Amino acid sequence: MIIFVVIIRIFDVNAQKQEGLEIGTNIGISQAGVVAPGEDNTETRVTYNIGVSGEYYFSDRWGAKLKVIWDNKGYSNGTIIDKNANKITTDINLNYITIPLMANWHFSKHRRWYLGFGPYLGLLTSAKDSELHEDIKNQMNGSDYGYVFCIGYKYEITNNTKLFLECDGQYGIKNIIAGNYRVWNTRGAYNIGVLIDL
Repeated sequence: MIIFVVIIRIFDVNAQKQEGLEIGTNIGISQAGVVAPGEDNTETRVTYNIGVSGEYYFSDRWGAKLKVIWDNKGYSNGTIIDKNANKITTDINLNYITIPLMANWHFSKHRRWYLGFGPYLGLLTSAKDSELHEDIKNQMNGSDYGYVFCIGYKYEITNNTKLFLECDGQYGIKNIIAGNYRVWNTRGAYNIGVLIDL
């Protein structure tokens, strides 16, 4: 986080935004994991995400932002049940289409910084394990939802184009495994992308 703030201060320029629409695309490095009470053996995994976004500005301070993200989530040292009803320890690879809807507050003197918060919906597209290399989608719930927050900074390249750096986090509140389990997704990411004013 300290490195992120230092990079931001290097690019400290004037970047205000009035009413209007802004679209963007980004790529990021993610650290995905789960919260599983009573299961202390699971570990996080480093993966990636790719997204597109649109933000409508109601003023130079407030906007509503919608994202569509290809989210590679999952966790390491998880447990699955094989065809013979044996427990297998493996890494779990979960791919989601994640759709966050956030209220964004743009702050600082020139509105370079922003904070966002809101709900997200995740739709599971695939689920596989690294040990048996099997499709385990039928062992998972098909959807995930929770809340997301972010902090970011925009650096003006041209009058209508900006580079942005962003940290975001997702915290699920729905069980991701089918059955009587208590396992929720978590995911943090460092993203870089480009925004264009329309």
